[in-house]
Amino acid sequence: MPKKNKPKRVVLTEEMMMIEYEESSKVSVMGFTLADEDMILVSNVLKKLGDLATVRLASISIGDEGMKYVVEGLRNITTLVEIILANTGLESESALTILDLSQNKIEGDGIQHLTLTELRLTMNTIGDEGAQYLCDLLQNTTTLTTLQIGNNDIGEEGIRHFADALKNNKTITTLDLNTNRIKDEGARYLGDALRDNTTLNELNLGSSEIEAEGARLLGDGLRNNKSLTSLKLAGNSIKDEGVQHLLNALENNIILNDLDLARTEFEDGGKKAIDDYVKKTGHTVFTDRDF
Repeated sequence: MPKKNKPKRVVLTEEMMMIEYEESSKVSVMGFTLADEDMILVSNVLKKLGDLATVRLASISIGDEGMKYVVEGLRNITTLVEIILANTGLESESALTILDLSQNKIEGDGIQHLTLTELRLTMNTIGDEGAQYLCDLLQNTTTLTTLQIGNNDIGEEGIRHFADALKNNKTITTLDLNTNRIKDEGARYLGDALRDNTTLNELNLGSSEIEAEGARLLGDGLRNNKSLTSLKLAGNSIKDEGVQHLLNALENNIILNDLDLARTEFEDGGKKAIDDYVKKTGHTVFTDRDF
Protein backbone atom coordinates (compact mmCIF):
# COMPACT_ATOMS: atom_id res chain seq x y z
CA MET A 1 0.00 0.00 0.00
CA PRO A 2 1.53 3.37 -0.99
CA LYS A 3 2.43 5.74 1.81
CA LYS A 4 -0.24 8.38 2.35
CA ASN A 5 0.98 11.91 1.73
CA LYS A 6 0.60 14.40 4.53
CA PRO A 7 -1.91 17.21 3.95
CA LYS A 8 -0.25 20.45 2.88
CA ARG A 9 -1.55 22.24 5.99
CA VAL A 10 0.19 19.67 8.20
CA VAL A 11 3.48 19.90 6.28
CA LEU A 12 3.39 23.69 6.60
CA THR A 13 2.58 23.45 10.31
CA GLU A 14 5.46 21.04 10.95
CA GLU A 15 7.91 23.25 9.04
CA MET A 16 6.86 26.35 10.97
CA MET A 17 7.13 24.47 14.27
CA MET A 18 10.67 23.32 13.56
CA ILE A 19 11.86 26.74 12.37
CA GLU A 20 10.55 28.51 15.47
CA TYR A 21 11.87 25.80 17.78
CA GLU A 22 15.38 25.97 16.34
CA GLU A 23 15.39 29.76 16.79
CA SER A 24 13.84 30.07 20.25
CA SER A 25 12.98 26.71 21.89
CA LYS A 26 9.33 27.71 21.41
CA VAL A 27 6.55 26.30 19.25
CA SER A 28 3.42 28.13 18.06
CA VAL A 29 0.47 26.83 16.07
CA MET A 30 -2.15 29.52 15.50
CA GLY A 31 -5.12 30.02 13.20
CA PHE A 32 -5.03 26.61 11.50
CA THR A 33 -7.84 24.08 11.05
CA LEU A 34 -6.38 20.73 12.09
CA ALA A 35 -8.28 17.45 12.36
CA ASP A 36 -7.63 14.91 15.11
CA GLU A 37 -5.48 12.83 12.76
CA ASP A 38 -3.44 15.96 12.01
CA MET A 39 -2.82 16.39 15.72
CA ILE A 40 -1.22 12.94 15.77
CA LEU A 41 1.38 14.24 13.33
CA VAL A 42 1.86 17.41 15.38
CA SER A 43 2.32 15.20 18.43
CA ASN A 44 5.07 13.28 16.66
CA VAL A 45 6.91 16.55 15.98
CA LEU A 46 6.62 17.58 19.63
CA LYS A 47 8.22 14.31 20.71
CA LYS A 48 11.39 15.31 18.84
CA LEU A 49 11.80 18.66 20.64
CA GLY A 50 13.85 17.64 23.65
CA ASP A 51 14.42 21.06 25.24
CA LEU A 52 11.14 22.78 24.35
CA ALA A 53 10.33 25.66 26.73
CA THR A 54 7.03 27.09 25.45
CA VAL A 55 4.14 25.65 23.44
CA ARG A 56 1.44 28.03 22.19
CA LEU A 57 -1.69 26.73 20.46
CA ALA A 58 -4.20 29.50 19.78
CA SER A 59 -7.36 30.00 17.71
CA ILE A 60 -7.33 26.45 16.38
CA SER A 61 -9.95 23.80 17.01
CA ILE A 62 -8.13 21.10 18.97
CA GLY A 63 -10.91 19.78 21.19
CA ASP A 64 -10.53 17.17 23.90
CA GLU A 65 -9.44 14.38 21.54
CA GLY A 66 -6.75 16.47 19.86
CA MET A 67 -5.54 17.60 23.28
CA LYS A 68 -4.75 14.00 24.18
CA TYR A 69 -2.32 13.84 21.26
CA VAL A 70 -0.71 17.14 22.26
CA VAL A 71 -0.16 15.87 25.79
CA GLU A 72 1.29 12.62 24.47
CA GLY A 73 3.78 14.65 22.46
CA LEU A 74 4.79 16.69 25.52
CA ARG A 75 4.83 13.88 28.05
CA ASN A 76 8.58 13.28 28.20
CA ILE A 77 9.75 16.88 27.81
CA THR A 78 11.33 17.99 31.09
CA THR A 79 12.13 21.59 30.10
CA LEU A 80 8.61 22.91 29.47
CA VAL A 81 7.85 26.08 31.44
CA GLU A 82 4.83 27.57 29.62
CA ILE A 83 1.69 26.13 28.00
CA ILE A 84 -0.70 28.48 26.19
CA LEU A 85 -3.97 27.00 24.89
CA ALA A 86 -6.22 29.93 23.98
CA ASN A 87 -9.51 29.63 22.08
CA THR A 88 -8.95 25.99 21.16
CA GLY A 89 -12.31 24.41 21.97
CA LEU A 90 -11.15 22.57 25.08
CA GLU A 91 -13.76 21.27 27.52
CA SER A 92 -13.60 19.72 30.99
CA GLU A 93 -11.94 16.47 29.89
CA SER A 94 -8.92 18.39 28.60
CA ALA A 95 -8.36 19.87 32.05
CA LEU A 96 -8.02 16.33 33.39
CA THR A 97 -5.61 15.51 30.55
CA ILE A 98 -3.48 18.57 31.40
CA LEU A 99 -3.50 17.54 35.05
CA ASP A 100 -2.18 14.13 34.01
CA LEU A 101 0.62 15.80 32.02
CA SER A 102 1.53 18.08 34.90
CA GLN A 103 1.71 15.25 37.40
CA ASN A 104 3.25 12.51 35.28
CA LYS A 105 6.73 13.13 36.72
CA ILE A 106 5.81 13.72 40.34
CA GLU A 107 6.66 10.23 41.56
CA GLY A 108 10.21 9.50 42.73
CA ASP A 109 13.07 11.78 41.75
CA GLY A 110 11.06 13.04 38.78
CA ILE A 111 9.64 15.86 40.89
CA GLN A 112 12.82 17.85 40.39
CA HIS A 113 12.12 17.90 36.64
CA LEU A 114 8.59 19.30 36.91
CA THR A 115 9.25 22.76 35.43
CA LEU A 116 5.88 24.15 34.30
CA THR A 117 5.49 27.72 35.57
CA GLU A 118 2.76 29.21 33.33
CA LEU A 119 -0.52 27.70 32.13
CA ARG A 120 -2.79 29.82 29.93
CA LEU A 121 -6.20 28.39 29.01
CA THR A 122 -8.15 31.53 28.07
CA MET A 123 -11.36 31.25 25.99
CA ASN A 124 -12.17 27.58 26.30
CA THR A 125 -15.17 25.92 27.98
CA ILE A 126 -13.77 23.74 30.74
CA GLY A 127 -16.59 24.69 33.16
CA ASP A 128 -16.89 23.73 36.82
CA GLU A 129 -15.78 20.14 36.31
CA GLY A 130 -12.60 21.17 34.51
CA ALA A 131 -11.96 23.77 37.19
CA GLN A 132 -12.01 21.02 39.80
CA TYR A 133 -9.37 19.06 37.88
CA LEU A 134 -7.13 22.11 37.55
CA CYS A 135 -7.46 22.82 41.25
CA ASP A 136 -6.02 19.39 41.94
CA LEU A 137 -2.96 20.69 40.09
CA LEU A 138 -2.90 23.86 42.21
CA GLN A 139 -3.03 21.79 45.38
CA ASN A 140 0.08 19.84 44.38
CA THR A 141 2.23 22.05 42.16
CA THR A 142 5.61 23.26 43.37
CA THR A 143 6.43 25.35 40.28
CA LEU A 144 3.30 26.90 38.70
CA THR A 145 3.19 30.68 39.22
CA THR A 146 0.72 31.90 36.57
CA LEU A 147 -2.72 30.52 35.71
CA GLN A 148 -4.89 32.30 33.15
CA ILE A 149 -8.33 30.73 32.86
CA GLY A 150 -10.53 33.62 31.80
CA ASN A 151 -13.71 33.12 29.76
CA ASN A 152 -14.14 29.41 30.53
CA ASP A 153 -17.78 29.15 31.65
CA ILE A 154 -16.76 28.60 35.28
CA GLY A 155 -19.51 29.21 37.83
CA GLU A 156 -19.71 29.54 41.60
CA GLU A 157 -18.95 25.86 42.22
CA GLY A 158 -15.80 25.99 40.12
CA ILE A 159 -14.72 29.15 41.92
CA ARG A 160 -15.19 27.36 45.24
CA HIS A 161 -12.59 24.83 44.12
CA PHE A 162 -10.16 27.61 43.20
CA ALA A 163 -10.71 29.29 46.55
CA ASP A 164 -10.00 26.04 48.41
CA ALA A 165 -6.80 25.58 46.39
CA LEU A 166 -5.65 29.14 47.10
CA LYS A 167 -5.85 28.56 50.84
CA ASN A 168 -3.01 26.04 50.58
CA ASN A 169 -1.13 26.95 47.39
CA LYS A 170 2.31 28.53 47.95
CA THR A 171 3.41 29.22 44.37
CA ILE A 172 0.67 30.97 42.36
CA THR A 173 1.36 34.70 42.07
CA THR A 174 -0.95 35.55 39.13
CA LEU A 175 -4.51 34.25 38.71
CA ASP A 176 -6.78 35.44 35.89
CA LEU A 177 -10.43 34.41 36.26
CA ASN A 178 -12.02 37.17 34.18
CA THR A 179 -15.28 36.69 32.27
CA ASN A 180 -16.52 33.74 34.29
CA ARG A 181 -19.77 33.48 36.29
CA ILE A 182 -18.24 34.22 39.69
CA LYS A 183 -21.13 36.29 41.11
CA ASP A 184 -21.38 37.31 44.77
CA GLU A 185 -21.22 33.77 46.11
CA GLY A 186 -17.98 33.12 44.23
CA ALA A 187 -16.64 36.41 45.58
CA ARG A 188 -17.44 35.14 49.06
CA TYR A 189 -15.33 32.02 48.48
CA LEU A 190 -12.43 34.07 47.11
CA GLY A 191 -12.65 36.60 49.94
CA ASP A 192 -12.34 33.82 52.48
CA ALA A 193 -9.33 32.39 50.63
CA LEU A 194 -7.58 35.76 50.46
CA ARG A 195 -7.61 36.02 54.25
CA ASP A 196 -5.12 33.15 54.39
CA ASN A 197 -3.24 33.28 51.08
CA THR A 198 0.24 34.80 51.34
CA THR A 199 1.60 34.46 47.79
CA LEU A 200 -0.97 35.73 45.27
CA ASN A 201 0.08 39.13 43.83
CA GLU A 202 -2.34 39.70 40.93
CA LEU A 203 -6.02 38.73 40.67
CA ASN A 204 -8.23 39.49 37.67
CA LEU A 205 -11.99 39.15 38.29
CA GLY A 206 -13.14 41.45 35.49
CA SER A 207 -16.61 41.01 33.94
CA SER A 208 -17.57 38.21 36.32
CA GLU A 209 -21.11 39.20 37.37
CA ILE A 210 -20.00 40.47 40.79
CA GLU A 211 -22.27 43.04 42.43
CA ALA A 212 -22.10 45.24 45.54
CA GLU A 213 -22.29 42.39 48.06
CA GLY A 214 -19.50 40.54 46.28
CA ALA A 215 -17.31 43.65 46.39
CA ARG A 216 -17.93 43.92 50.13
CA LEU A 217 -16.99 40.28 50.67
CA LEU A 218 -13.80 40.66 48.65
CA GLY A 219 -12.90 43.77 50.61
CA ASP A 220 -13.40 41.98 53.91
CA GLY A 221 -11.05 39.23 52.75
CA LEU A 222 -8.41 41.73 51.66
CA ARG A 223 -8.56 43.95 54.72
CA ASN A 224 -5.46 42.35 56.25
CA ASN A 225 -4.04 40.58 53.19
CA LYS A 226 -0.27 41.06 52.89
CA SER A 227 0.45 39.84 49.35
CA LEU A 228 -2.08 41.02 46.74
CA THR A 229 -0.85 44.13 44.91
CA SER A 230 -3.25 44.23 41.94
CA LEU A 231 -7.02 43.61 41.76
CA LYS A 232 -9.05 44.01 38.57
CA LEU A 233 -12.82 44.31 38.93
CA ALA A 234 -13.60 46.12 35.67
CA GLY A 235 -16.94 45.35 34.10
CA ASN A 236 -18.72 44.28 37.29
CA SER A 237 -21.89 46.06 38.42
CA ILE A 238 -20.75 46.90 41.96
CA LYS A 239 -22.07 50.50 41.77
CA ASP A 240 -21.66 53.12 44.52
CA GLU A 241 -22.38 50.74 47.37
CA GLY A 242 -19.82 48.18 46.24
CA VAL A 243 -17.12 50.79 45.62
CA GLN A 244 -17.69 52.32 49.05
CA HIS A 245 -17.59 48.97 50.88
CA LEU A 246 -14.49 47.83 48.99
CA LEU A 247 -12.46 51.00 49.49
CA ASN A 248 -13.46 51.30 53.12
CA ALA A 249 -12.00 47.84 53.69
CA LEU A 250 -8.84 48.63 51.71
CA GLU A 251 -8.00 52.04 53.17
CA ASN A 252 -5.52 50.56 55.66
CA ASN A 253 -4.14 47.94 53.27
CA ILE A 254 -0.74 49.32 52.23
CA ILE A 255 0.07 46.42 49.87
CA LEU A 256 -2.71 46.59 47.26
CA ASN A 257 -1.76 49.61 45.16
CA ASP A 258 -3.29 48.84 41.74
CA LEU A 259 -7.09 48.67 41.54
CA ASP A 260 -9.16 48.58 38.34
CA LEU A 261 -12.75 49.79 38.76
CA ALA A 262 -13.51 50.72 35.15
CA ARG A 263 -17.09 50.14 33.98
CA THR A 264 -18.37 49.28 37.46
CA GLU A 265 -21.44 51.56 37.16
CA PHE A 266 -20.62 53.85 40.10
CA GLU A 267 -21.94 57.40 40.28
CA ASP A 268 -21.26 60.35 42.61
CA GLY A 269 -21.02 58.26 45.78
CA GLY A 270 -18.47 55.95 44.21
CA LYS A 271 -16.52 58.86 42.76
CA LYS A 272 -16.24 60.48 46.18
CA ALA A 273 -15.11 57.20 47.75
CA ILE A 274 -12.41 56.83 45.09
CA ASP A 275 -11.23 60.43 45.55
CA ASP A 276 -11.00 59.99 49.31
CA TYR A 277 -9.20 56.65 48.97
CA VAL A 278 -6.60 57.97 46.53
CA LYS A 279 -5.91 61.03 48.69
CA LYS A 280 -5.50 58.92 51.81
CA THR A 281 -3.43 56.07 50.36
CA GLY A 282 -1.73 57.45 47.27
CA HIS A 283 -2.64 54.23 45.47
CA THR A 284 -3.74 53.94 41.86
CA VAL A 285 -7.39 53.38 40.96
CA PHE A 286 -8.11 52.98 37.26
CA THR A 287 -11.54 54.07 36.03
CA ASP A 288 -12.99 54.93 32.65
CA ARG A 289 -13.97 58.41 33.77
CA ASP A 290 -12.27 61.79 34.03
CA PHE A 291 -12.55 63.11 37.59
